[in-house]
Amino acid sequence: MAAPDFSSKTLELLAFRAGLICSNPRCGALTAGPVESDPALALKIGEAAHIASARDGQARFDASMTDEERAHPDNGIWLCPSCHTTVDKHNGRDFGAPLLREWKRNHESMIKELILSHRSPLPMLRVFATEGKIAQEVIDTLETHGALFVDYGMEYPQHVITSIDKLRSELRIIAHRIKYDSKLKQLIKDLAADCREFMNQTSNIQGTDWHGLQTLRSRVGVRIFRLVDDYGCVVRGPLHQLIPPFRAVSAG
Repeated sequence: MAAPDFSSKTLELLAFRAGLICSNPRCGALTAGPVESDPALALKIGEAAHIASARDGQARFDASMTDEERAHPDNGIWLCPSCHTTVDKHNGRDFGAPLLREWKRNHESMIKELILSHRSPLPMLRVFATEGKIAQEVIDTLETHGALFVDYGMEYPQHVITSIDKLRSELRIIAHRIKYDSKLKQLIKDLAADCREFMNQTSNIQGTDWHGLQTLRSRVGVRIFRLVDDYGCVVRGPLHQLIPPFRAVSAG
């Protein structure tokens, strides 16, 4: 293709610099994969979008640019078809060139970091997905229940019981909002089950079962690690102390 359209070399460059993943931070969709009916074919649905449009009258057109600049890789961003359509609607007024350049810069930095650290892109991508937001909500909810991390000497038995019972109810409500991610739903259900088991044990003894509470905290720590490792969740404050020592480095 001739300027101001992207050349085939530029199309390939933009695709690989993006790791064949949509650069919209709220999307992160894969844009290439196998064709199930033919092992000799591959499916590519990603598109190289112009940040400043190729022609007058299109989204984000910049009259000060030359055709060569419009066709340069610096003026391109890799997106899935849906996001490409979205950013170009209303002549691009809702998605200005500075925003798209920021998307591209951050996305390529993320891909570079993943390559250098030999890490999976899934946790980072999930951070911006609905599942990632729900997973972070679980962490944030755990952080509001001091019964999981406050020193035993500062705890009141009845407050502990009330807090864990409330936490179990909150987790069950969150789990009901998950539609597709069975892994995350099961993890949250497991957390609620841990709370229920503690409650069942406590109801059979006088006062609070501190050994049972320690067991609960240990189990919650393992679940937190999974949320951090699989969904990129951020753990703040004393809740971090629940993560098993041999896993704490990965939790960050």
